[in-house]
Amino acid sequence: MRSFDPITLKVLWDKLIYIAEEAGATLIRTSFSPIVREANDFACALMDARGDSVGQSPYAIPSFIGTMPITAKHFLRKFPPESLRPGDVLITNDPWLATGHLPDLTIITPVFHGEKHVAMAGTIAHTPDIGGIVGLGLASEVFEEGLRIPMCKLFKGGQANEDLFEIIRSNVRVPEQTIGDIMAMVASNEAAADRLQEVMNEFELKDIEELSGEVNTRSEEAMRSAIEEIPDGSYSHEAVMDGYEEPLHIRATLTISGSDINVDYTGSSPQNPRGINSVMNYTYAYTAYPLKCVTNPTIPNNTGCFRPITVTAPEGSIMNARFPAAVNLRHFTGHMAHTVIFGALAEAAPDKVMAYSGSAPLWFPVLVGKGYRGEPFVQFITANGGSGAYPAKDGEICSYPSNLSNIPIEMIENYAPILIEAKEIIPGSAGAGRYRGGWGQRMAISSRSEEPIQLGINADRIKNPAKGLLGGGPGAPGRVTINGQELPFSKGITILKNGDSADFCYPGGGGLHDPRTRDAELVLKEVRDGLLSVREAAEIYGVVLKGQGIGMEIDAQETRKLRGED
Repeated sequence: MRSFDPITLKVLWDKLIYIAEEAGATLIRTSFSPIVREANDFACALMDARGDSVGQSPYAIPSFIGTMPITAKHFLRKFPPESLRPGDVLITNDPWLATGHLPDLTIITPVFHGEKHVAMAGTIAHTPDIGGIVGLGLASEVFEEGLRIPMCKLFKGGQANEDLFEIIRSNVRVPEQTIGDIMAMVASNEAAADRLQEVMNEFELKDIEELSGEVNTRSEEAMRSAIEEIPDGSYSHEAVMDGYEEPLHIRATLTISGSDINVDYTGSSPQNPRGINSVMNYTYAYTAYPLKCVTNPTIPNNTGCFRPITVTAPEGSIMNARFPAAVNLRHFTGHMAHTVIFGALAEAAPDKVMAYSGSAPLWFPVLVGKGYRGEPFVQFITANGGSGAYPAKDGEICSYPSNLSNIPIEMIENYAPILIEAKEIIPGSAGAGRYRGGWGQRMAISSRSEEPIQLGINADRIKNPAKGLLGGGPGAPGRVTINGQELPFSKGITILKNGDSADFCYPGGGGLHDPRTRDAELVLKEVRDGLLSVREAAEIYGVVLKGQGIGMEIDAQETRKLRGED
């Protein structure tokens, strides 16, 4: 066995992370669809021969980093190492084996050093289309949601599985983009494999088993040390989401014992007839991620970070759906896990939690129709609401607990015959607090197509806005209108004709702590910026302002009086 001195270990650890980073850059540069290239809805990771992750791309979606090692281990059970050969590439999108819904493809390439299987390079990406119903949550079972690819070989010894490629082409609306992205994923894995070979040759490594063990052990130790700072005990919390016909409840009990955390979702709603259910892989990923944010957010993600965390959920609940449940909107449920985790830990670790995120669950409107030249198009809109307030700073407009990026306006208008009429912050939408939540955002679009466009709408927090914690206020609720009229549903399909408009008001994030403890100068700035009114400054934050325009200033005496400080 080879031991690594601290300097060599640091150099090698950084190289493993860089390998995954270069794989991500390769994917961005070679992908065909905006959902990958612009929105960064992907992850690249390097894993050892056992499927334990050792490095990830910096823009990786948190859920994918959590599910990829699980999927790699499933692949190794289906294809034992002795059955794998150089040039093999493995693929699946089975929700119960991979990321939880069909649009995400997991592609993993075994890496060989000589004749020895030494690692696995993995990429997950959201495909531009996988078939199925346009309205992401309308299906009643997974069979209606698109093409389900079992664990199989996309390439065998370097030769493409042409039958599988033809099946995929025949079942998606935009085959050129979908196949282009698949090949980009394969190229991404090849880039990671090539770079790993270079590192192994440079440092004369026969495998990365010991290196992976050291990286994961040190990460586990760091996580356990951070968990031990939280008092032992059981902490429970419940959150409500709009759901479909009736609200859905997510309940969690966190049990901390020394350096171990168990999260149990007993008490959550039964699985739903619509596609809003989460599978266990996804529930685990979006449970482990916010816990890492609370405990030790700075160490690089790998399998060792998550060994102290166990997750249980009743089978047949919305947090652990049974096959063949519909799961396409599983992110609506999984993204809500942070609310019950932070809510449960607010008492035990008040200086570490953030408030409810208004951008969770992530809205994902999708447009399907014919483009400028009559070609089919599938275009997602990836705008965001406001995150919850952070432990020591204001929330932002972002997709927390995901890290999906916005697709630029120009790119959307180039791919689809629509016009973006507005993209702006919604004044007064942030949950109040010493640290306020992120602002809500308004995005308005209109059709410029002579052909009807199907608009799949999936929105939440219309009836149940993002709550604040520890005395903070809730963010503003969301709102969706078509031609100025509110829809009778927040999840479904509508048709846009030429000139029709859709208006999305994304929810604001919750605030943290009593608003009347907020820095008065920050309140003044936001009034000057047009994000708060003078009345809101006084009524919500206890800040009295005098004067107008750039001459506006804080009335210190009246503010102290209103805040009860005199």
